[in-house]
Amino acid sequence: MIGPYQRPCVGVHPTDAESPHARKSGTLITILGSALANLSDGFQQNLASPTNIVFKHLLGSAYTASAQTRISNALLVGSVIGILGFGYAADRFDRKSSMLVTSGLVVAGSLLSTVALAVRGSDRMLWYVTVARGAAGVGVGGEYPTSAAAALEGSNELFDAHRGPVQVLVSTLMATGGSALCTFVYAMALVGSSANVRVAYWAIHGMSAVLPVLVVLARWKMQDGRLFEESNFRKRKIPWVLLGRTYWRRMLGTSSAFFLYDFVNFPNSIMSSVIINGLVPGNNIRHVALWQLYLALMPIPGVLLGAWLVNKLGRRWTGILGLLCGYVVCGFVIGGLYDKLTTHSLPAFVVLYGLLQAFGHMGPGATIGLISCEAFPTAARGMGYGVAAGFGKAGAAVGTQVFTPIRAAAGPASTFWVAGAVGIVTSGIYYFLPEGNKIELEKADEEFERLLRGEKVG
Repeated sequence: MIGPYQRPCVGVHPTDAESPHARKSGTLITILGSALANLSDGFQQNLASPTNIVFKHLLGSAYTASAQTRISNALLVGSVIGILGFGYAADRFDRKSSMLVTSGLVVAGSLLSTVALAVRGSDRMLWYVTVARGAAGVGVGGEYPTSAAAALEGSNELFDAHRGPVQVLVSTLMATGGSALCTFVYAMALVGSSANVRVAYWAIHGMSAVLPVLVVLARWKMQDGRLFEESNFRKRKIPWVLLGRTYWRRMLGTSSAFFLYDFVNFPNSIMSSVIINGLVPGNNIRHVALWQLYLALMPIPGVLLGAWLVNKLGRRWTGILGLLCGYVVCGFVIGGLYDKLTTHSLPAFVVLYGLLQAFGHMGPGATIGLISCEAFPTAARGMGYGVAAGFGKAGAAVGTQVFTPIRAAAGPASTFWVAGAVGIVTSGIYYFLPEGNKIELEKADEEFERLLRGEKVG
């Protein structure tokens, strides 16, 4: 008789009948689909930055600080809902169907946003965009646990010891590339249309609807990984008490680090256009866009370096190095010299700002998602990662909400001092996170299955 927490079947693995070539192809498609999804999500996350500039030029004073924050936060709030809901669905049902639904939501929300300028009345239009971005955010958030879990399991199956670098390239690099692609499309639309902000808006939001369609097409032939087929909760009760008792330390650590990183990273990324727009003489929209493009490209070499270091230094020390070099050193330097840099040397300010972003993406940007994925067993990976990433998005929403008031109350340099302080605290948390480079996913799943059977694990 099968207990509520025991595996529902034993014997022949459901994928054993497949040829090795078919299995490998299906796994590669899964990884490719996850990479495209992260590219699309990175594009979506960066949309708020140029959208803020477009609305500021179109609406002027009607585009208030509260409306700006609301639109910037809409995707984040939706993401929290999507992360938690689809994190559960990915473990309770399967990765593939959850990922198809999330992509569909991103397509729908993006299409709604694209036609927003046709809505009459500035207030109605801004609320319309808020709702559309929130719907897309549910899909974007759902991509986090589903894509992360599927890509890690596929990378472990095909690349074994190199799963860490592959995961960073599939997740962080593609998301960072999506952000840069968004800025590139925006800048080129402005150049090609002689700074017509309506054309730029349609270009970036139209592209944001095309990318998830490509993701859906790539996912039709994806498959769940062997690890998930061997250990899942499709036909078993989820042991919530056991999960909490066993993994609460990892949950607390990854959630805290995710929250603090996104608290600093998201507002600095989203509001970069606002900062640069206020510093460029004459608020020349094309010059602002080109500086934004530089800032969007700078994190890419940082991610590549992080992908190389996660196996060389380990996940934890790569994260700590990025936090100290980026947020602590660059953050304090920018904060201390802010007036001189922005008054006499805007290029130097932007270069330092870019280095802060590059080191941030090399460290916690490249590692926190990877650590959060590897910290939990396959059967609970979607939920474990989902909770950690959900706290990350909550941190992003809080950071975005308080970013403008902090600047208004303590001056524009204050947010960089905050970034340095948060970097110090997050480095301390990172020291106690599990080192995923030493975790064998198969053995971790075997230990978890023994726990479910009530056996002691040494």
